[in-house]
Amino acid sequence: MRAALGVPEKVAKQIVQAFDDYVARPLEANLKNLHGRDLAKRNPMINTARGIDSAEEWVERVLADKETSAIEGHIGTWMEEVARIVSGGIKPGSGVDLQMQDESGVMQLYAIQSSPNTKNAGGRKSDIDALRRGGPPLRGHRQRVELNIAVLAGRAKTGPLRDNGEITVVGSDEFWQRVSGIPDFRARLLRATTILGWLVKRRSQDEAARIKAEAMMLFGDDEGRLDLEALAHAPRTAREERQALLARALNTPDD
Repeated sequence: MRAALGVPEKVAKQIVQAFDDYVARPLEANLKNLHGRDLAKRNPMINTARGIDSAEEWVERVLADKETSAIEGHIGTWMEEVARIVSGGIKPGSGVDLQMQDESGVMQLYAIQSSPNTKNAGGRKSDIDALRRGGPPLRGHRQRVELNIAVLAGRAKTGPLRDNGEITVVGSDEFWQRVSGIPDFRARLLRATTILGWLVKRRSQDEAARIKAEAMMLFGDDEGRLDLEALAHAPRTAREERQALLARALNTPDD
């Protein structure tokens, strides 16, 4: 990991630990609270309309969607933490996501968003307000301060915020170079996730197998096809699930 990221060993270990803390463990916790019956809460037609009639394929696709939805938020939180780790910066109490001092002694304040379209107008206003609150106390101590909005992935260019020239929206590659000092750090971080994937697999595989087995019992027929009747009347509670499984057992002919 140290070689992949181009950072000191201590920093690499902190990044790995942060991945476990902010991605792998939370995903495991999400899955512990998920049951096979819950997969039917996602509109089944999304996949049946694509011609999927295999119970196993349906379960795997819906479960993958659930994991993707959960991990997307976790990854953003981890990337924010990585920015603080590699920059040596802090998250101050003003609502700003990152405060760090650059090589020229200027205090850089960042509001961070995961991608260009992550936040709506209300979220953007909140970021701007936080930056404006964070600047004056530092300037009061004769610090030079610059206000920024950083986009962790997906923004190519750096430029002033529209209608607010005092704030700079920083492109993704430039932001990661600023905080790490490494020109291709965002690409390195992407490669690092392929190594860190084993943590996600280790944490989630048992729970994923349990959820899949529960869903197959509820929504798969004897030939492995999707039981559309069972899916259309999916149980919503543990009690309803037990009743559904009992009814299925009573209606199954003896061999």
